[in-house]
Amino acid sequence: MFPYLAMLSLPTGLALISPAKRRFLLWSVALLYFLMIGFRFRVGMDWNNYISIYESKRLFGLLDFVFSREPGYGVLMWISMHVGGGMMLVDAISALVFCWGFFAVAKRCGEPWIAVAIATPLLVVAFAMSAVRQAIAAGIIFYLIAHWERYRTSMRMLLVLLASLFHFSSVFIMLFVSLGSNASTIVKYAGALVIAALTIVLIAWAPDAAEAYSRLYVGSRQKIGAPGAIFQVAPLAAAGLIYLINRKAWIAVGADNPLYRNMAWASLIAVPTILVSSVGAYRFALYFWPMAMKVYGDIALFIQGPTGRLFYRLCIVTASFALLIGWLILGNNSFAWLPYKNWLFEPHHAVLLRRPGGI
Repeated sequence: MFPYLAMLSLPTGLALISPAKRRFLLWSVALLYFLMIGFRFRVGMDWNNYISIYESKRLFGLLDFVFSREPGYGVLMWISMHVGGGMMLVDAISALVFCWGFFAVAKRCGEPWIAVAIATPLLVVAFAMSAVRQAIAAGIIFYLIAHWERYRTSMRMLLVLLASLFHFSSVFIMLFVSLGSNASTIVKYAGALVIAALTIVLIAWAPDAAEAYSRLYVGSRQKIGAPGAIFQVAPLAAAGLIYLINRKAWIAVGADNPLYRNMAWASLIAVPTILVSSVGAYRFALYFWPMAMKVYGDIALFIQGPTGRLFYRLCIVTASFALLIGWLILGNNSFAWLPYKNWLFEPHHAVLLRRPGGI
């Protein structure tokens, strides 16, 4: 458990002693997170599943990957197989893309350390250290959200489609692309309703599609579930509620954002959706973390006085450690994260790096 606590200690410590933005420190923490996520060894509930997927497709040709489900991830595996990187290279690229998007969001928060700290337990550790494909998709989507105003609707669509090549669930973000387009009101909301309806049908009737390879660890006739989904969705819904209740404060400082506002409403809708499909609800809700990071990372800006801001930071730091420790101790599948191991400290890591097709 200690490596995870040490990992979280860095942003939480900086949140208390140096809350201002400092690019060098931000990218230093990003490097640590990349090394922890990308070079983990036998860590995460999906570790064996991805090894099995990789091994089962060794004989696939490039066209087999291109025309398979989520071809972006398939091509990434094909490249790794041919350069001898194995799953280590796949994991490293997944971590790189995820951290690229994650820290792009943090950089745009009023207090980036608070944003990083509150997202670390459930988004970084519980999610990015296991879900390789969706971590890549999330990284691309997070980068898009961080630079949302910079891109036109066509570019937003292209980035969402790129993310969907690694995990199809990211197509769900087309809902927010539609709502944020310059089309007429009728076209805008009609498109959003169609996407929302398709998403609801998907998580209601095909929740296993939210995790395409779930049949590797549950029977194909079973409906997969996530008993802890409410704990995954609750911090997002809380952030959404805070945003909507205090919207006037964001408007007053010119920080009201239609994208975050729509995500705030969607995060509240995700709570009852858990009753339809727990795994589907939290898998799709993961894309709302940029909104939550922005909310938690900006609240201190609205608090008058240094004492009040320090108290708020202490509350977030305490909550972050409570979430991490609570999940590692009480999570149904958290045993797969313990103990933490890293490729770079394995006695045979050099062989793993050089062996063609090594895993």
